[in-house]
Amino acid sequence: MSERRPVPARRPAAADICQHTGRARPGYDRARVLLDKYAGLDLHQLRHSAATHLGDAEIPLQLIMGKTRHKNPRTAMRYVKPGAEAIAKVTEVLAPRRRTH
Repeated sequence: MSERRPVPARRPAAADICQHTGRARPGYDRARVLLDKYAGLDLHQLRHSAATHLGDAEIPLQLIMGKTRHKNPRTAMRYVKPGAEAIAKVTEVLAPRRRTH
């Protein structure tokens, strides 16, 4: 959260204000500085990690695009790298093993 309470002329949406402190959520630039300073993280790395985890969880590309706000599927596809387990599932759908009793 930011250090200052928002002034009336720049009052953010209610969803962007903490119910407990009354402080506004930091903007992108402020969040970037705070994450770098205190955690050594980059916002783009967090976005990339989140999208990659969604891809690993087999979330459809359209939903990943909605979450990351990518407009071009080719851009969002870089985050979706199916692992061996996902590929095995697809292979099983295409060529199911015959079961013997």
